[in-house]
Amino acid sequence: MAYADFLYYQDFFIGTVITDSSMFRQLSERASDYLDMITFGRLREKFPDKYEIQVKKCCCAIAEAIYLFLQDYLNSDGAGKPKTQETIGAYSVSYANISDTISALLNGNSSGLQDYLYSIAMRYLGRTGLLYRGGD
Repeated sequence: MAYADFLYYQDFFIGTVITDSSMFRQLSERASDYLDMITFGRLREKFPDKYEIQVKKCCCAIAEAIYLFLQDYLNSDGAGKPKTQETIGAYSVSYANISDTISALLNGNSSGLQDYLYSIAMRYLGRTGLLYRGGD
């Protein structure tokens, strides 16, 4: 279950980056999965009403971040992609492709993006206790 829908994204978050509702729906689901992971399932078990706005905003911001990250890979030839190999003599550069990138995302090997997504979560959920790693 996505924590934010396209109408919330447009009307309340005032998002303009993602213009296609079906694309937002997919990304919102992925963002919600990420939020479930970093909150240790607390949002799925019992959604705290007092943090509803923070959770929805966080979901929208993470969906935008994932969208922009993927757009770099779909629309550019090397710009913004991580280098996988570089040779100086007879200069040669190799960049990661989209399948490598998605694989890294799924396996947790994309530390730059993971750090960025977590910083977004901290901005919205840092003072809620939802990111607490200890027991209740």
